[in-house]
Amino acid sequence: MTNVLTNLDRFFAELSAKDAKLMTPFVIVLVAAIIAAISAMMMMDVMASSLPAEAAAFADIGAAVGAIGGLIMQFIMWLLYAGVFYVISMFFGGEGSFKRSLEFIGYGFIPSIVGAIIGLVVMMTVLPTIEFSIENPELFQQALMNNPTMQASAVLGIFLMLWSANIWIFAIKHARNLSTRNALITVGVPVGIYLLYSISMMYKMGI
Repeated sequence: MTNVLTNLDRFFAELSAKDAKLMTPFVIVLVAAIIAAISAMMMMDVMASSLPAEAAAFADIGAAVGAIGGLIMQFIMWLLYAGVFYVISMFFGGEGSFKRSLEFIGYGFIPSIVGAIIGLVVMMTVLPTIEFSIENPELFQQALMNNPTMQASAVLGIFLMLWSANIWIFAIKHARNLSTRNALITVGVPVGIYLLYSISMMYKMGI
């Protein structure tokens, strides 16, 4: 298992010789999802604290929805990335089941666990220092984006995505029997587009 951190090519080559099993990648995504859900709930709690008493019930519902959304989103992204890489690999004559691709792509969410933990710590550190006003919610977002810790976290997220992309390159290479070059293109194009979009949004927000 340590090879997923030290020798990706060997890790996925050895895993390819075994039957496809989704349990391990499912647990990886689940851990990232749970931590992300906690962060989302914390964000909703901060907003709820500024609502009038009569809106408390709706705030609780909002916190629950935020947590569920944070939990589900990781699994949606898992399916989305696996699906996109699977389809693109078809243009390179990729061979291999979608289940195998889904299994291998799941390991690329290990950096998401790191990112979720860091994000949770950042939320616990930053949120208590920022007031949320129901009259001016945009000021809350602006204060978040101008916080140096949040800015550092956002930049770190770019590097964590590159780490995930590196895992996915070797994952799709072995899941779909591609050359390293074709695997790099398969992963690099959609991830590159996503990163460009993320960086442009960070720039617009003043990060």
